[in-house]
Amino acid sequence: MAAYRVLVVEDNHEVGRMVTASIKTLGAEIDVLEVPSAEEALLISTTLPLDLVVLDIRLPGMSGLEMVTKLRKRKPETKIILVTGVEDVAIRQQVSEAGAEAFFFKPIEITTFLDAVKHSLWPVAGEPSLPPSDEDQAAAITTDALAMGVPRMNVVAEASRRLPTQTLAECLAGLKQQVRAASALLVNDVGQVVEEAGSATEITTGSALLSALMQTFSASLQVSQAMAKGAGASLQYFATRRECLYVTSVGLKHALFVVTTGFFDPDKLGMIDHAIQLAVRDLQAILANNATDEQSRQDESKDLRTELPAEITIDQETLAGVEDMFSKASKTGGIEGANGFWEALTNNDVLAGGHGKDVLSYDQARDLGLAPDENKGD
Repeated sequence: MAAYRVLVVEDNHEVGRMVTASIKTLGAEIDVLEVPSAEEALLISTTLPLDLVVLDIRLPGMSGLEMVTKLRKRKPETKIILVTGVEDVAIRQQVSEAGAEAFFFKPIEITTFLDAVKHSLWPVAGEPSLPPSDEDQAAAITTDALAMGVPRMNVVAEASRRLPTQTLAECLAGLKQQVRAASALLVNDVGQVVEEAGSATEITTGSALLSALMQTFSASLQVSQAMAKGAGASLQYFATRRECLYVTSVGLKHALFVVTTGFFDPDKLGMIDHAIQLAVRDLQAILANNATDEQSRQDESKDLRTELPAEITIDQETLAGVEDMFSKASKTGGIEGANGFWEALTNNDVLAGGHGKDVLSYDQARDLGLAPDENKGD
């Protein structure tokens, strides 16, 4: 999971793409989401923590200033940067009253804009609150590379370190709530449902629909590997009048299925794709964290096991004693003879570690002066 999340609300796709790309150049681990309306932005803000919102004032439907008022009531800690293409005294007054961190006219001066973004996210301008070490810098990759699913275990391990308490079930439940889905399922590459949130009665282990979906998952991996030599970002959907089913890969070993009900709205596809790809990254981190924990448990268990030596050496004197003991056994007599043999050995203290040539009895020790003579006075 990224250290920071920024939401760009811009109905002009070219401007939104430019703003998004510029924020990604900061080098910190920032997830940048882009939506075209204030309504979608407010929906995301109710289910997803946001550190900063870059907001256009003139939007279709709810205006940016109206959104600021609603967002301040719901999430007053969220920082806001306002952008507009209209130079107007009244607008300036409204922006001042809105209490935004910064305000920019279009076309945006990128250097100044990025300074405002850094100042909004970090306590000291240009200085991340968690400065990356040399190892972190070598391991870091951009949000786009993560979305493409490039296998970078060091990045996944670092992400998992920041998710010590989140479980697969909690991650799926959060995604389900965010996109208002009926269900969200994580399935492994052999078609077994690993975890799910909600109920998808038709997608169960061994079902015909799941079998068909696994073929889709396998085909998407082949395409991704051919294009990007790894598990690339993909989102496929199958829509009916009653529901829509989204399919995406979570690395090379798992697939994510999300089922929504009702009419499929193509305008919401971008928001759903953002939410699903963010969930994919979190799921990958949790799976990596779980695998690391399991390996640690196995290593600890292995350390506790006492391993016998590959070869046990027995001295010749001991072997001779064992051979002498069995040479005295009767060659006939069946079970009774065997029982008599072991009983005789027990009575002679051979099995009980009794008197051998290296063991003295108490009487022998007394006669040699190695033990006190009880018959003599003090």
